[in-house]
Amino acid sequence: MSHSPSDHVPLQLPNRTRRSESIPRRLLAEGKYHLLPVYALLTTSDLAREGIRNSGSFRFADHVYRNEPSGRYGVGRVVDRVLLRLRGTRSMRNRFFHSRREILRAVRETGAAGSADQIVVLSVPCGIARDLFEVAEILHRDEPALYENVRFVGIDLDNEPLDLSRELTKDHPAFDFRCADALKAESFPVGVDVIVSLGFGEFLSDGMLYDFYRRCHSSLNNGGRFITSASRRDRISDYLARELAELYAHYRSAEQLTDLLKSAGFVKIQTTRDEVGFQTLAVAEKGGGGGGGP
Repeated sequence: MSHSPSDHVPLQLPNRTRRSESIPRRLLAEGKYHLLPVYALLTTSDLAREGIRNSGSFRFADHVYRNEPSGRYGVGRVVDRVLLRLRGTRSMRNRFFHSRREILRAVRETGAAGSADQIVVLSVPCGIARDLFEVAEILHRDEPALYENVRFVGIDLDNEPLDLSRELTKDHPAFDFRCADALKAESFPVGVDVIVSLGFGEFLSDGMLYDFYRRCHSSLNNGGRFITSASRRDRISDYLARELAELYAHYRSAEQLTDLLKSAGFVKIQTTRDEVGFQTLAVAEKGGGGGGGP
């Protein structure tokens, strides 16, 4: 019988930054009484409750991407709707649109180049792989011949989002989900054409992020594309995340993100700021010198 990492020890996920067993008790101890009613109100929202209990979890991100308010006691749905309209939340949703758009662009351009090989798209860590799913849906509907030549791979350390991704993509046979650590070189397949990674770098130091980018670079074929993003600090969202969820993120400018990608070997790095202004959206390419693989 095989065992996942979670069968024996708690998963050590970079985004699980919460340390207090009870946020209300910590707020009381620190004399931050004004935040207690805010905490109570926010936990009626499914989005806020997930963020508070499980930091920047895959369910939290997927809730933002789906943009469907839900919550408890009636008021929770109202609170959820307000949170989903915050600038920081809308900006986070834009990175999902960025991923979907750029994966489609890369797949179409790789297909148009006439390669006889199967096109491989990797999401790492994938969480609930909604962006890959929507790309598959679009290709299946609009470009069936291209759809038949694409394989989607998702890697995550947590089996739960992998199971949810398998259920989400059950009608698409060209999906492969693997339980593996995104911070280990052996987790990466070789010969990949497109890699997407969203919301992961915000929980890694510069050194760890450089190592991760190097692994992505090694995994790509020459000319392969890496799709990623970085967050700028939103004062309200960051304050609530730190105080009520103990969620601590690394914020980076477009220049800092570009420098890290360059140092990892990427070329033709294009960055844009999303329409809200808190996400730097990036696409980088692996140059032609040397083959893919670690």
